[in-house]
Amino acid sequence: MIKKDLKVAVLGAGAMGCLFGGLLAEKGLDVALIDVWKEHVEAINKNGLKMDGHGGDRFIKIKATVDPKTLDKVDAIIIMCKATALEQALINSKNIIGDNTVLMSFQNGIGHEAIMQKIAGKEKVLGGTTTQAANIIGPGNIKNHASLPSWIGEYEGGMSDRVNDVAETFTAYGLETIASDNVKKRKWMKLFALTAIGPLSAMFDMNHTELYITNKNQSFARDLGKKIILETRSVALADGVDVSEDECLEMFNKIVDSNQTNKSSMAFDILYKRKSEIDFINGAVSLIGKNHGVPTPLNDMLYKMIQVKEGVYT
Repeated sequence: MIKKDLKVAVLGAGAMGCLFGGLLAEKGLDVALIDVWKEHVEAINKNGLKMDGHGGDRFIKIKATVDPKTLDKVDAIIIMCKATALEQALINSKNIIGDNTVLMSFQNGIGHEAIMQKIAGKEKVLGGTTTQAANIIGPGNIKNHASLPSWIGEYEGGMSDRVNDVAETFTAYGLETIASDNVKKRKWMKLFALTAIGPLSAMFDMNHTELYITNKNQSFARDLGKKIILETRSVALADGVDVSEDECLEMFNKIVDSNQTNKSSMAFDILYKRKSEIDFINGAVSLIGKNHGVPTPLNDMLYKMIQVKEGVYT
């Protein structure tokens, strides 16, 4: 059922948070962006959110704040802040979580739901994943690179009315969202792509097209990406996720073949000397692999290489 009165907060108004919130607000849904970047928030409140790229360049009217305590309780919270900031951001925003509020993370990697459940309660947490892509151009300004689907679902599996309602509402308001009865598998399917795209894009400072399509050695790069993903699949299988080889390559191929000219968020983290989400991506694969006795030499190497990069400035 489409709920026209659904109130939504986006926790973390970076590129992806602004993309999700902006698309929903553009069609008339009640959305508030929450972020610690004061200049960015002020620009959005003054001029509207400037969204360039896919769908045309335009300004979208949407409210934004640095202080969640100025907001009332909402029906749904989209989590888009960095994984490293998740716990504190949720603690600071507990006032907007009501008895029936649902929270869903579209962050990169796995492991966020355990943090969300600890703070908000297990019953309030859904799982989510997306193939959308965006980047920040400047304060109040993002670029949308594509129109690709997202998925949400009960984190422990199965289907529910609340998942269907949110998915139908988001889709009706411009953000294609699919209700999944196995969102945990969907999150792993996104993770497969992240383990190959994120660290390689960061280490070589290349966007997806440069790395996997126009590169003279693109066949070697794509083969390396496939080997990383198949290694990650061995960990997923050991962790109880039934996923075929074709399924684990599906999202990687979809992202690469869409000819996106954006770099991974991890590449921007390294570029701007920020702590990346590597602990929740290749690091998580290495840890889960170790717990199951599954060797992960490629993920281990990528994890350590990004840690070396971060060690220069963190």
